[in-house]
Amino acid sequence: MSESFEALEDRYRAALNRVTESYRVLRDVTGDARPLAPGEQPPEVTKAQRDAQTEAMKAFQEYVPVRDLYWATRWGREGNPPKS
Repeated sequence: MSESFEALEDRYRAALNRVTESYRVLRDVTGDARPLAPGEQPPEVTKAQRDAQTEAMKAFQEYVPVRDLYWATRWGREGNPPKS
């Protein structure tokens, strides 16, 4: 039997929180982005930045299928999404 909508909603919120936290950590590690001056070399990417980018990408890739299933299930229960 498939999981209940409440369990799916909990899984969705956990995945969303993981994505939010991983992107916050990524922003904290990399700092604010700024444009490069003409002739300026891009900064070196540290291991901490690479690890934060990897975690953020993994979190987002795991979030997308849960998000899609959650919203498809919710719209199935509550009707179609509003048209914009």
